[in-house]
Amino acid sequence: MVGLACGLKKVYYTTREGSFKMPLIRKLIKLLRAIPIPQSISNKRNFIKEVNNIIQKGNVVHFYPEAALWTYCEKIRNFKNGAFDFAISNNVPVIPLVFKFREPKGVRKIFKRKKDVTLSILEPITYKGVDSNKKQSVENLKYEVHKKMEESQKC
Repeated sequence: MVGLACGLKKVYYTTREGSFKMPLIRKLIKLLRAIPIPQSISNKRNFIKEVNNIIQKGNVVHFYPEAALWTYCEKIRNFKNGAFDFAISNNVPVIPLVFKFREPKGVRKIFKRKKDVTLSILEPITYKGVDSNKKQSVENLKYEVHKKMEESQKC
């Protein structure tokens, strides 16, 4: 859904490093331009450099700011700092995406067991604040995005 929503822009997806160890999954996620999030400190430097490079070329990097995808989870959980750190460092906006789930209706209710999904794309948020340090800017942006996503879920 995210790739389709971005149109012709190249989208790179961050995923846990372990996903690249599963034979069939590895091939699929490589086709989808997945970037492994490393667990070791030494590989994190390469990851940061690569993500910054992708962003600076004008491409999109998709993060799950909650650090994990929980299928059909309807609550906006607490965010990690990573995506917001990249946004502040590269002076690019965060485009919040909210997945909303609902029970199928009508004829679909008969044939479909899983919930229907709607992807809501919120307005881009660029942090304009002036803080004494980057860490505070990251925290403020993270808070602002989380608040907007929670508000959109109530609609």
